[in-house]
Amino acid sequence: MKPVVGVAHARVGLLGNPSDGYGGKAIAFCVADFEARVYLEPAEDLRLLGDHGERRLASSLVGAGGGVDPEDRGDGSHLLEAALCSFLRAHPESRRVAPEEPAPRFSLRFETNIPRQVGLGGSSAIVIAALRALGDLFGITQDPVELATSALAAEKDDLGIAAGPMDRIVQAREGAVVMDLTRPGDLSSHFEIEPNLLPPLFIAWQPARGEPSGVAHGDLQARWRAGDREVLETMGELRTLVDEGLGFLERGEHALFRRAMGRNLELRERVFSISEGDKQMVEIAARHGATAKLCGSGGAVVGTTASDHGFESLEKAFVSSGYCFLRPRVKTAASAAKAGAR
Repeated sequence: MKPVVGVAHARVGLLGNPSDGYGGKAIAFCVADFEARVYLEPAEDLRLLGDHGERRLASSLVGAGGGVDPEDRGDGSHLLEAALCSFLRAHPESRRVAPEEPAPRFSLRFETNIPRQVGLGGSSAIVIAALRALGDLFGITQDPVELATSALAAEKDDLGIAAGPMDRIVQAREGAVVMDLTRPGDLSSHFEIEPNLLPPLFIAWQPARGEPSGVAHGDLQARWRAGDREVLETMGELRTLVDEGLGFLERGEHALFRRAMGRNLELRERVFSISEGDKQMVEIAARHGATAKLCGSGGAVVGTTASDHGFESLEKAFVSSGYCFLRPRVKTAASAAKAGAR
């Protein structure tokens, strides 16, 4: 076999999160500046390569996929294993080989420059990249809905992570995406919008790792399942906010969209605790005439200013306070085809 590479990018939740895992809506985009790459390379058996060394799974693909060890070893190898198992469930024919063909054997390893555990979808990017590489290896075309569904199953079903659909949909689709997640398990209701509708944006993040997103969502999911009134009402308001925000973008009303981003943070604070570091980043933005909200589960913020002129001083303020800063580029889909476009 020839080596294969799969790529996926970081994502930023622009509006509506965290309602995406609770029947809500969201607007998000892929960040071209950050990516995860997964490499499938010939090997003597089937193995995973993580930061802490190699781990043998089976003698070949024929004997793999019986179950996933959900332990997070801190090296990302559990994500590769879950992606492989999810792919094999979706495409069992990839196990079968002709008698004269050698059973598939390869190693999986990844590289990433996505800041870890700061709410930029780093884990799901590794899973998506692995699924893309596996699809390329076996000549299997996976549309964005299938790809996102397999990625979500890998993290929720195989690893028991409290994950929402948003990351996987936007990373599978790429570009700037609007999602309606009213129906549980249905990841098909989404469409792209032109990136030039977005206001001038920045992201800032904490250089030290935070906690995995599944930890942050665990308590909220329990409250949601119990029918907690405050959670239900907040998610409903976030849905409405996305509808309003999309209208602001389509009409070029960026000042109103900034207000919607600020409102998103207020609603989030009703149901999530926000760390001191996250609060400080929001305050730095406010002192320089910008509005910021969390990109995901915590550790990074996305924001916008009233004009392009404020970004230089804003960057200096974040960097001098120990944070990282970036003017992100939207990663658009490689193909011009927009099968699910509105």
